[in-house]
Amino acid sequence: MNVQAAINAGLFVQFVYNNWNAVSQTTDLDGREVVTTAGLPVIAGKTYTVLKTIYSNDLATDINPQRPLLEGFKTIGIVAQNAADNADIFIAVRGTENIWEWIQDFKFLPRPFPNVSGSGLTEDGFTDMYLSFSLTAGPSATFMADIKALLPTNAMVTVAGHSLGAALVTLFAMDMAANSNLPIWLYTLASPRVGDLSFHNLFNHIVPNTFRVANRLDIVPKTPPPLFYFHVGDETELIPSNTMKFDILCEHHLTSYFNMLATLIGQQALYPIDADCLKAPPAAAPHA
Repeated sequence: MNVQAAINAGLFVQFVYNNWNAVSQTTDLDGREVVTTAGLPVIAGKTYTVLKTIYSNDLATDINPQRPLLEGFKTIGIVAQNAADNADIFIAVRGTENIWEWIQDFKFLPRPFPNVSGSGLTEDGFTDMYLSFSLTAGPSATFMADIKALLPTNAMVTVAGHSLGAALVTLFAMDMAANSNLPIWLYTLASPRVGDLSFHNLFNHIVPNTFRVANRLDIVPKTPPPLFYFHVGDETELIPSNTMKFDILCEHHLTSYFNMLATLIGQQALYPIDADCLKAPPAAAPHA
């Protein structure tokens, strides 16, 4: 796996996290330049602009089973295009705090993935959420057709997601690979397992350029349990720095993943650990 390419892909996801409105939940990002928190292009020397915002219902859980109906559509991702090369496309999808409710449910019920014949069974919450994807802030029965109509016929598509967003882009990549001729590169960070063995086998056959990044201490990639669900793609396992405190949220943070990835190429100073995820300095020795 190209580590810098994985970081670059993750920066598109970070842009979505940084720019959707957590109060109204729905933010139109169309036309915005994709930049880092420092206001710099996510990939040096390249300017990407959001072609379309992706919306969806959020994840239903036992704690909030009616959330999709009550809260409506939310900004979940972007389709971005390189201003100097219209074939260079990035699609990025953020995660959600409701992943923790999903883990607490511990049901992980399987259901068929209807968009791809013979693709086996996938986790029902992820599948329902993906099937709500739309390029408008409302229901759509033509999402993948709308995506294909939006992109040039020679598009080279890089797809990225973190956490729940990683599960959703796994379904997206399967859908696009089975229903278009566009080449796809998929980068997932902190992805849970998505489907059964049939899904795993077909996915790895039709989306061979899949790179999955997992922190060995992060609980999310360990769910759902492996007796029925299987990971896809080529795994890169990360080990946290000894300066990062052991904390369930810190192990899962996107910024922590950036730091661990950057450590592999000696660039960790460019992607520091969040201050609240650093270990406390050792207490000073008492004076004699």
